[in-house]
Amino acid sequence: MSETTPTGTRARFFSGQEMFLLVSLFIGHTLMHCFQQGWYVLLPQIKTTFGLNAVQYGAIESTKSISAGVATLPAAVIGDLLRKRWSLVICMALAGLGLAYLVLSVAPNYGVVLVGAGLVGIGAAAWHPPALSVLSSRLAKRRGLALSVHGMGGNLGNAVGPLGLGVLVGVIGWQPASMVLAFPVVFGATVLWLALRDVPGREGSGVEASQYVTALRELVKNRVLVGLMISTGIRQMSSTSIFAFFPVYCQEDLGFSSAKLGLFVSLLMASGVASQPFLGILSDRFGRKAVLVPSLFVLGGLEILLLWAGAGAGLVLVVVCIGLFIYSIGAVIQAAAMDSTAERTGAMTIGFLFVGSFVFAAPSPTIAGALASAYGTPSVFLYSGALVLLSTVIIMFLPIRRAVRPHGE
Repeated sequence: MSETTPTGTRARFFSGQEMFLLVSLFIGHTLMHCFQQGWYVLLPQIKTTFGLNAVQYGAIESTKSISAGVATLPAAVIGDLLRKRWSLVICMALAGLGLAYLVLSVAPNYGVVLVGAGLVGIGAAAWHPPALSVLSSRLAKRRGLALSVHGMGGNLGNAVGPLGLGVLVGVIGWQPASMVLAFPVVFGATVLWLALRDVPGREGSGVEASQYVTALRELVKNRVLVGLMISTGIRQMSSTSIFAFFPVYCQEDLGFSSAKLGLFVSLLMASGVASQPFLGILSDRFGRKAVLVPSLFVLGGLEILLLWAGAGAGLVLVVVCIGLFIYSIGAVIQAAAMDSTAERTGAMTIGFLFVGSFVFAAPSPTIAGALASAYGTPSVFLYSGALVLLSTVIIMFLPIRRAVRPHGE
């Protein structure tokens, strides 16, 4: 793809093959996040059905994070070593979410709910390393934009899924709704695999195992990548706690119905559909750090503002503003990580970033549950906002440089 037009204007569009790849992954990512984020509408219903306390409730989300961490590295290794199998990995991840909802639909007790939570985590985690690595490699000259468009699909799913599931749960209950939704996601995974099975991900047949081990050692020594992993992990501690306890706050503290709860969970993500590609374009033009530091700082302040937002227009405004950043800045962080590492370990770079996130995030919902039990659910917002501000400080001191690799490096 040409970097400039004959008049010197920067090219803005992808080639036909690149666009097909990007659109296909956009659709798949949208479908995945419909179910991944719809999960948070189910959680308060699960809490009520099984009479869980705040700590037990938080442990459900912790289980999801632990299983996601376990699944991420194998998905990353397969994505790097077996490049021709990348589409099978992401489609199996998507089908795994359908299995998770099927398990939840028949769950007779808390233990089976934890199994379902684990499957949700595995499905969500296994998608990202191969998908993001392929996009980063194939669309390297527009990496920030490409990853942001992919993330925009996730944001779209995050906005649509909770709203639709909230309405469905209000009509037929959470377990019948889970049963109804299990099959469309499996069907969607099958269609996506048929579309992508012959689409090349990255050039070459893969990386030799010995070379891969050497490259992994370099990843561990990469100061920028390690710093990004730690910062992302701390931010993820905040996000998992917000996503787990904001629905409980809406239902138990504010008295929202399932449909209204779904609407507010959707609002928490909807504005990111527009902001995600915008942040990606800004980061391509001005650098990742110039976008990350102010975005994270504002996000931390907004999460703390939830304490005083009330239940009306103030809450709507704060929630919509949080949605501009809470998910969207993830793509900029991923682009910064890919900028700092070699193409041959692209999936492992994303895997390394995600594993760190899940390791940090795993205990956080349980900690938030303890805070909610002791001081009330709103205390979780103060805890979450402080974590985001801490992650901002780490980013401020990292030597992040804008660097777009030539294709095939």
